[in-house]
Amino acid sequence: MQLILSAACLAAASALSATTQTPSTRVKLPHLKAEAFRHPLDKDLTASVQRSPLRFLETAVRTGLAPPLEQMTRLDNLATGVKVSEKQYPELHASFQEAIACLGGLKPEPELFVKSDPRPNAYTLALRGGAPFVVVTSALVDGFSAAETQAVLGHELGHLVCEHSLWFSLGSIGSTLLPPLPGVGAAAERLQQEWRRAAEFSCDRAALLVTQDAAVVSEALIKLASGSTRPVDVEAYLQQAREYDEALEKSSRFVRTMQGRMLADATHPLPIRRVAELDRFARSAQYSQILAKGEAL
Repeated sequence: MQLILSAACLAAASALSATTQTPSTRVKLPHLKAEAFRHPLDKDLTASVQRSPLRFLETAVRTGLAPPLEQMTRLDNLATGVKVSEKQYPELHASFQEAIACLGGLKPEPELFVKSDPRPNAYTLALRGGAPFVVVTSALVDGFSAAETQAVLGHELGHLVCEHSLWFSLGSIGSTLLPPLPGVGAAAERLQQEWRRAAEFSCDRAALLVTQDAAVVSEALIKLASGSTRPVDVEAYLQQAREYDEALEKSSRFVRTMQGRMLADATHPLPIRRVAELDRFARSAQYSQILAKGEAL
C-alpha cells in the first residue's frame, strides 16, 4: 500500500519554520504539477517506464482493467468503511479538503474513507482517474494529531497527483508479460521495487507541501515507523539518521552488501532515510520556490 501532506506563508517560505502553520498562513498551489516536486529517483524511473513498451498498455488498463477494479474497491469501501463528509468526521473532511486545495486540486475529487484497523496506516488507488479514493485506518485517526493525520493524507494525495497507482499497475502487468529469459523477470521485479521506494520520497514531499511544516511530517513518519503514538523528538531522530550513515560507512563491504540485499524487497524506503530526505527538501531552494508560486489561503 501507499502512503501521503500542505504549504506555508509566503513571507515565511524562506525561513521554513518548524512550527505548525495554521490554515490562514498557508499557501495553496493551484498550478502545481507533479514534476515540480517529484523526487529525482522517482522522476528518472517513471520516465524510463513511460518510454518503455508499457506505455502501449496504458489505454488498455485505463479502459479495461481499471473500471471493474475501481468499482469493486469502491463497493468494498462503502460496505466496510465510513465515508468522510461534512456530516461524518467533519474536522477530518475539512482537513482533507484543505490538503487537496494545497496540492492544486484533484479532478475528479477523491473520496476519503475511515476503516477499522489496529495499525495506523493509509492507502490510495486511482487507475483511470474515474474513482480515486484514500483510506485511513481508525488507529491513525484516533492516535495521530490532526496535523499528523493531514500529513498522511497529503502523502496519499501525492500518489494521486503523480499517478503512481496507474504506472505501478502497468509495471506489474509488464513484468508478468516479459519473456521467460534467465534473470529478466528478477531484474524487472527489482526495478519495480526500487521505483516504489522512490515514489515514497515524492509523496513525503507532497505531505510537506500540504502541512508546510517539516516537523509535522517527520513526526508522522517516525510514529508510523515505531508503531507508537507517543510524542517524538525530530532532531534526535535526525541525529540517529546521521549515526546510521556513519555506522554504515564504517561497516565492512560484506555488511553493506548484506544490508542492501535485505532491503531489496522492501516496498518503502528506510524510515531513517525518508526523514533525512524530507529534511533536505524542506531546506532546499526548490521547496521555497514552489511555495513562492502559490497563493495565500
